[in-house]
Parts: sequence; structure tokens; C-alpha cells
Amino acid sequence: MREIWFFKGLVFLLVACTSPQQRSVVHSFYHWQTTFSLTPAERAYLDSFVCKKLYVKLLDIGRDPATGEIQPYSRLEMADTSGLSQFEVVPVVFLTNEVFKNISEEKTGWLAEKVMETLPYTVGVEWNELQFDCDWTSSTCDAFFLFLKKIKERLPENVRLSATIRLHQYKFPEKTGVPPVERGMLMFYNTGDIESPEAGNSIFQPDDARKYLVGAPKNYPLPLDLALPVFSWALVFRDGELWKIIPEVPDSELADTARFQAIPNPPSAIRNPKSTFHIRKGTFIAGHYLRPGDLLKVEAISPVLLTEAARLAAQADLADDAAVAFFHLDSAIVRRYPVQLLDSVCQVINFPEKKK
Repeated sequence: MREIWFFKGLVFLLVACTSPQQRSVVHSFYHWQTTFSLTPAERAYLDSFVCKKLYVKLLDIGRDPATGEIQPYSRLEMADTSGLSQFEVVPVVFLTNEVFKNISEEKTGWLAEKVMETLPYTVGVEWNELQFDCDWTSSTCDAFFLFLKKIKERLPENVRLSATIRLHQYKFPEKTGVPPVERGMLMFYNTGDIESPEAGNSIFQPDDARKYLVGAPKNYPLPLDLALPVFSWALVFRDGELWKIIPEVPDSELADTARFQAIPNPPSAIRNPKSTFHIRKGTFIAGHYLRPGDLLKVEAISPVLLTEAARLAAQADLADDAAVAFFHLDSAIVRRYPVQLLDSVCQVINFPEKKK
């Protein structure tokens, strides 16, 4: 009998040592539009995905280019909150890094107070977590972290504070610092060179993302959730330099060969897709005037690339109960990414491959 129990115990230990750690992820989405009003198709999509959590951007805060004053430049309009109560809603405030350059402690306190005054009138539903999104640097981390502390002082005790974590902040916490929050959101995208028209897909480059995982601390000081990209954008280059970022350009519009001349992709781009066009004659896209000679670089995340991003991200030090938040919800995403694909991506995070 003792031998049997010993054998069973040995088998259990071997399985525990050789099997990758299982997580239990929370299906989530970011909402990054300026108006909140889910379409029937988006509601059905979220229901089918069994989405539990919505990260909803409420404010964009930056500095006025002319005066340097800190001010919101975008505020969410809650046009339709019906059905919102079925989700755990996390309000998100985006702040540019410039906000925290040369900011006094007094001004930091003022900013925290203004943000907290705005939130109750914007969300429309109860919330238990508040998130701040800022790509801080080693020179602005002290000011940003002080801001977070002042926010925490003003939050009810039952509300958790979280912050986004970029890949460079994840790998070098001793240089960039660790925000004084209860939880972090690892933003697993924007790894390529957005400034270069010749570079590959700037939204996600597997080789670049892998570099941030190699040599990163084994245990990040915060429990981490995960954000994965499901968006596309068009980069407009003028005279060889990045001029504008346009969120979404319909394929049907780009099919107009009188205005857009497609530039063939090299074979390497099949794995990491992008489409590049010369502007043949002046045209408007999303309110922006493109002139002849401009270069339009359209980037998107293919299903293969999204799955590869998930496999890499699963190697990071994510929380066992990590929220996997896809960035971001809109009508194009509903058409482009089947729910079955997102489910399979979450399974990759649920059951990560063993590191080699």
C-alpha cells in the first residue's frame, strides 16, 4: 500500500514539474472611441465572446501646444449606457508623457483633483478599478507616480488602482520604476519602428517583442493583466517623415487606383502584413488632406500574428487570473476577428507553452 501511495505521489510531482502553469483568464476589451454607444453587432459579439470586463477610456489629457497648459483634449460621451451593467467597467484615463515634464507638486495635486472631479459624471455606472495609461520615462516617473499616489488618496478604499505597463517598462523596472498601484496592464504591442516608412509592421514585431522578454525580471513586482492588439491604422509619411496617424482606412477606399498606387510588399511581409501606397492625386481621408507624393502605410494584425503575439505574451509574468484585453472594440474588429479566433488566443494564455 505504501508503495502505491508513493508511486501516485511521484506521478503527481512529475506532472506538476513538467506541465505549464494553467491560468484562468478574464475575457476583456478596451473601448477607445470618443462616444460610447454599442451597436447591436458589437453587443452580440461581446456576448458571444463572453466578455466580462470593459476598459473604457474617459479622458485624454495632454498639454496645449501653444500655451503648454495641461488640459483634456478628448472626453467620452456616454450616448447609450444600456447593457453596460453586465460588464465590470474599468474607467481609463490617458495622459501624455509631456504632462509630467517639469510639473510642480502643487500642479500634480491640482491635476489629480480635477480628474477625480470629472470621473463621477462621466462613467455612468459603478466601478471598482481605475486605470491610468501613460508611457512614462525615467525622467517623468517621479511626477507620474506622485500623481498616482494623490489619486489613491482620493479613491474609496474598495477601488483598485491600475496602470499600463509598456514592454520597455516591464523589462527595465529598475530604470523606469514601478508605479504605486495594485495591478498593471502589460501592453503587448507597438514594438516596431513607427517612424520609418521602410520598417515592417510597427504595431507588432515578434522579434522585437521577444527581446523585451529575454532578460526581463522573472517576477514583476505587480500582478499583470495583458492587452493584445486587434486594431489597424494608416501611417502617412510626408517628405520621408511620419506626418499623421489615421485610425482606420476602409479597403474599399484604397481600391481606387486613380488616387492610390499600391507598392508590392517583399516576401517577408507575408508573415507580418502591411500595405503601402503612393498618393497619386490629392485626396481626403478621415478629414486629413493627403497630397501627391505622400506615402500611406496601412498596418494590421493578422490572425497568425495575433496568435504569435499571444504565445510570446504567455511567457511573461502574467497573473494567474489575468484579464486578456483586446485593443480595441469597434465595428471593423467585429468583422475582422471571429470570436472563435479570440477564444483560441485566450486559450494560448490559459495554457502557455513550456519555455524552451
